[in-house]
Amino acid sequence: MLLPPRMPDLTTRPQGGIEPWLLRLLLAASAAAALVFLFGAVQRCGYPHELEWMEGALADHAWRVANGLPLYCAPSPEHVPFLYAPLLFWLGGLGIAMGIDGIVALRLVAIASTLGCALLVGHWVRRETQNVGVGLAASGTFLAGYGWLAWWYDLARNDTLFVVLVLATAYVLRHGGPRRWVGAAVLATLAVLAKQSALVWLPAIGVGALLHDWRNALRFGIAAVLAGAAVFGLMHWTSDGWSTFFLFEMPQQHGIVGDRKLGFWTQDVLPMLPLVALGLVGCVAQMRAGRAREALFLAAFGSGALVTSWLLRMHVGGFDNVLMYGFAGACVLGPIAAANGRVLRCIWLAQFVWLGVVAMERGTATWLPSAAHRHAHDELAAFVARQGGSVWIPAHGHISTRAGKGAGAHGQAVFDLLQQLPKVEGIGMDLTVLHDPERMAQLPGRGGEAVRSLFSQAFAALRERRFAAVVIDETGGTGQFPYVFALGLLGADQQPGTTDDPYVRSPTPLLREPAAIRPLLGYETHSSYALLPRQ
Repeated sequence: MLLPPRMPDLTTRPQGGIEPWLLRLLLAASAAAALVFLFGAVQRCGYPHELEWMEGALADHAWRVANGLPLYCAPSPEHVPFLYAPLLFWLGGLGIAMGIDGIVALRLVAIASTLGCALLVGHWVRRETQNVGVGLAASGTFLAGYGWLAWWYDLARNDTLFVVLVLATAYVLRHGGPRRWVGAAVLATLAVLAKQSALVWLPAIGVGALLHDWRNALRFGIAAVLAGAAVFGLMHWTSDGWSTFFLFEMPQQHGIVGDRKLGFWTQDVLPMLPLVALGLVGCVAQMRAGRAREALFLAAFGSGALVTSWLLRMHVGGFDNVLMYGFAGACVLGPIAAANGRVLRCIWLAQFVWLGVVAMERGTATWLPSAAHRHAHDELAAFVARQGGSVWIPAHGHISTRAGKGAGAHGQAVFDLLQQLPKVEGIGMDLTVLHDPERMAQLPGRGGEAVRSLFSQAFAALRERRFAAVVIDETGGTGQFPYVFALGLLGADQQPGTTDDPYVRSPTPLLREPAAIRPLLGYETHSSYALLPRQ
């Protein structure tokens, strides 16, 4: 008589494995982390408004894909490209074409990618340790980072998509079949299309692959370089060079946050320090056990992840999300090491506790939107819907697009473009160039061309009153809009507040609670008011 196969006992201790009671605690903590993430994802995925201040603008980029418009092109008041690679927008555009709301479509990509990261981390650890329970606990460890990483896992951003593709690249190189270099090269190309930061992490993985299996590594490197060159070369050609400018030239203008050079190692890394320490101990142990090739591959993968987080954290705009890359690497290396030592396993359990404490300290104010937040966005959306033409909202993307009132360049994209202006020591960008046509004409290269393209078109559109309304947030960087675009908002006398100005500020408040529209995460901007065409 045939008997059904027995399910494995996840808490049975194999030789050299993990005590059942400790594994049960790790699995319980993992289950709790998974439930917290799933609860947050369910609550937030369908929320129609921005949770982080750039979500709507990224959805506008996906909307352009869905409508056959170019992503990378000469800037205009309707669209200034972000410095982000296109894969998230391509996938989001597909979702929009299928009838899904833009922000929701991007969040679905992020959630699927997060689950992919957790599953891949767990599968990789199970493969290395030959222990299903340890693999499941490793998956839970990644999900436990949800709160510490500013609830970033389910936002309409590209980080989890990037991470899952790099993880997959490294896993295939480590455990794939004889032709694993082919799949790894495809995955690596997709990773760069998800985020250019892959160009920092992937070389480290390539070095590890050389030490592990140099023949496959060389094939992988050649195939990945050729595939990347073909894809980005095609993008360069079809966009008249604008893709190269926005993806590779403009990011070089980002400033450096000096205190993160050391602060990353003394502050940012602390919440994942137990895993990092476990990973280091594990690599040393593997070296001593005669598994040098395996140890060096994992060390290259993990160190590349940490260095990628460090370099991006130093850049202006490097928020908590960039810590995800180092954390993902540590979630692979740490549990592999912890599978062989009681003290190490206790350190792993302490990691769960630490991440939970950090998440509780962050609180729910940046996690779940309030009723006032929803109402403020609904009020602004209702105002936009009442207008008779296009509406430009630099601080809140996708509201005008969703209402059929056109799209407008986002404040962050405009700020990034303004980095092309000359710098004044102690001040930063010399914005007075924008008010001097002669100096504007002298801005060099493609950067100067981009600045002139945006501002010449924006000044003309404002003078001609093409926008039915311009909505500006008084608090936050977009509050400088009237100064930055002054040549379009001033009349012939070039004096503000006179009767020949093309726009006037509406005396009617847009929102009953002006501060309630501030995003839960990201740049703080609120207190919206409207500029309306002078009648």
